[in-house]
Amino acid sequence: MTPPASRRRPVFERLRTLAGLSLLALVLLLAAVLAGAAGTGTSLRTIGHDAGPQVLATTGLHRQMSEMDALMAETLLLGREYGPQQQADVTTYDQRRLEISESLLKAYRLALDNPAEQRTVESLIEGLGRYERLAAQARLLDVQSRHTAGQPPDTVVRAYQKATDLMHRELLPQAYNLTLETGTIVRRAHDAERSATALARVAVLVTGLLALACLLVLQIYLTRRFRRVFAPALVLATVLTAAGLVTGTALLNQQGRALEEAKARGFDAVLTLTRARAISKSMYGDQSRYLLDRFRKDTYEHTFLDKARTIVAVESTSLPDYQSKLHVRFQGLLGTLTGEERQRLFTAYQGFQQADARMRAMTGEEAIKYWDGELTQSYEGYDKVLEELVRRHESDFERAIDSGDGSLEALWRFIPAGLAAGALFILAGVWPRLREYR
Repeated sequence: MTPPASRRRPVFERLRTLAGLSLLALVLLLAAVLAGAAGTGTSLRTIGHDAGPQVLATTGLHRQMSEMDALMAETLLLGREYGPQQQADVTTYDQRRLEISESLLKAYRLALDNPAEQRTVESLIEGLGRYERLAAQARLLDVQSRHTAGQPPDTVVRAYQKATDLMHRELLPQAYNLTLETGTIVRRAHDAERSATALARVAVLVTGLLALACLLVLQIYLTRRFRRVFAPALVLATVLTAAGLVTGTALLNQQGRALEEAKARGFDAVLTLTRARAISKSMYGDQSRYLLDRFRKDTYEHTFLDKARTIVAVESTSLPDYQSKLHVRFQGLLGTLTGEERQRLFTAYQGFQQADARMRAMTGEEAIKYWDGELTQSYEGYDKVLEELVRRHESDFERAIDSGDGSLEALWRFIPAGLAAGALFILAGVWPRLREYR
């Protein structure tokens, strides 16, 4: 027997209201999950695909430019009896010039929406052209002089001074500033992501619990009003809602962890190690400049010490004092590392500094032979450790970004479908009762 209209209407309104609230809560849950995913996705793109790779590319640019200048100094220092090695240095110089061109092109493409960064890249391109003209002039004068190993004629040294001054006073600071500018973008994206992810987790939790509460009230109302133990469609809707809540929270957490790992274990570590490698290459160049330029011998020893203190900070009054006080407890770039990486790098760095101290105790051709032999070997061993660690952390960075991208893809694919199915089950569960009480 059909209930009278006076009794049907309140039941119909309650059912419609509870069902509507349940559907609205599902929509809010979906919106919270997707908003969190969108925010994290933006950070992933910034750190993993836009500004992050640009920072790493420009940090490599600093090292490549330092190596170009070091190779030029080495070529001028070696005499005509080192002809094959000079030619090998020139070949490597040309390779670095090509790598720099590729890095600048990549940096320019990634800076298309930033006029300031574009101007910095354009200035670097123009400045490198001036550097190459000055370096070519010094190289030509060196070839014409046909000097033996050691300090070349003063005309060669003066010409090289113009080139190296341009490199160290203008070009390298510009390359470092480009790295700092894009690094700021990464840090801001990371900080914004942390705040957005924390807010998204709270929003997902609140809306998810609200949706479950609405479904529970709807289920209880139907059970009491119609004398049923449960409504199967609403049970499925509740299960899907709970699954959406748990899965959405888990995927957002996974994205947050992936970004944190990409920033800390990947990006920050690569940035620190690559900067240390660039500064160390410049230190190696200072050693050859120290032997090459008798006019600035003391200057290059002082700049070597300044750069050494950036790598490993030790209180000291002079380079010999610094090298005698090197120990495991220190600050500086290598001080930011931990565990096996820190100890391995420090051991290699100590060997490099010890070789430098022995070289500075020598003079003339003896010092050049030692620099070209044992000292270069010690530097290459130290640089190899740096390179291996950079590659390791680059892999960590790429793996973390891939993990975050995978979580984002899974979230966009499964959460909307699951919650949409939950909404359909809600309608399927209440529609027969709504029709009965219309």
